[in-house]
Amino acid sequence: MAGTPPDRPEKSKTRSDTQRQNANALIATKLRGYYDGIIEEGTPTHLLDLLERLQEAEIKAKK
Repeated sequence: MAGTPPDRPEKSKTRSDTQRQNANALIATKLRGYYDGIIEEGTPTHLLDLLERLQEAEIKAKK
């Protein structure tokens, strides 16, 4: 058909797919690093205390 662009050659398609996979791998690595950092921080003690008090209040409310 006139006016329709020709299909991309297989070499370009493969290169594009490889670039996309590399970008996805980089994103996954960064996200994994952020997640690991958050996990290593742990839960602050003031938050744990608050959760404990809330749990105690729930138990008392059910009685």
